[in-house]
Amino acid sequence: MEKNLIFSSRIEDFAKIFLATFLVFFFMMMTDVMTSTAFLLVTIYFLDGGHVYSTLLEVLGDPEEVRKKYVWIVLLGSFFLNFFVHLIFTDYFFYYIFYFTIYHNMRQGLGVTFLYRIGEKRAVFVVKWGYYFLTMLPFILFHMKPQMTEGKLGEAIIKPIDLYQVFSAQSLESAFKAGVILYIVGAVLIGAYLIYKKNARGFLSMLFFMAVYAYAFLISTNEMKSYALLIFSHAIPYYFLMEKRLGVTHKLNFMQRYAWLFLLVIFAIGGVIDYYQTDIVDLMEPFDSLAWALLTTPLISHFIYDAIIWKRGNERFHAFVTHT
Repeated sequence: MEKNLIFSSRIEDFAKIFLATFLVFFFMMMTDVMTSTAFLLVTIYFLDGGHVYSTLLEVLGDPEEVRKKYVWIVLLGSFFLNFFVHLIFTDYFFYYIFYFTIYHNMRQGLGVTFLYRIGEKRAVFVVKWGYYFLTMLPFILFHMKPQMTEGKLGEAIIKPIDLYQVFSAQSLESAFKAGVILYIVGAVLIGAYLIYKKNARGFLSMLFFMAVYAYAFLISTNEMKSYALLIFSHAIPYYFLMEKRLGVTHKLNFMQRYAWLFLLVIFAIGGVIDYYQTDIVDLMEPFDSLAWALLTTPLISHFIYDAIIWKRGNERFHAFVTHT
């Protein structure tokens, strides 16, 4: 297999990692798809809510992994963390979820970038911190923009910290412009350095995720468009990465063979649970902290499991890498 490919060919890599985001961006620009109920349901629940359950196929669906201590430590730790955050800091619970989600999303893009740099020893420090600069700065500057003017999500979720209640509009506008100039200069310098170091796929992957964050948080005025790009650039690649991982490393033969089907089913189950989560909380109203802790445990444990199973020291990750 050609060096620095994740799947079997350049076309397959493009289709499984990047294509969905380009298509969604195109349709968002050309149509009024953002008002489509079907699109919103698929995006918010099936992709965003459903994909977090897919990690459970790796850690709870494999008889070899389920015996490991980290699986239960993470699961119980996530539950108790969610319970106490909601119980003690109820008004900030969804802010905690929101920022944790954004950081997780950033980390996946960095992981994909490094998969395209397997075996590369050059410019590792620049790639890692350059990536964080190119994705984190747009998110920071986003808090200095006026509130989104369109969308379906609600300001409290997409923009939990409103700096306009603390600082003047003029000072925030000046800071935003200065930040954008810094961002452009930094992007040019980082890009020039990486081109000089000659790692085209790693650079292009980095550029892709940088563009998603730049559009979502610096350019877009529609919160749903920002959200959709983040979801499609994250959940679709994650599906295919997990499909390959399960097919390579899972100890159950039928899971290896039909990983694609099990992933689709778990996406659907997770999406249904996510869709009805507010109704479930309403049924458990006297115990809402318990309800939210249970319902968000798959989400937070997904974030933490990912930080473990995709690390270089993980033996299954090594097995996955040998098939790239």
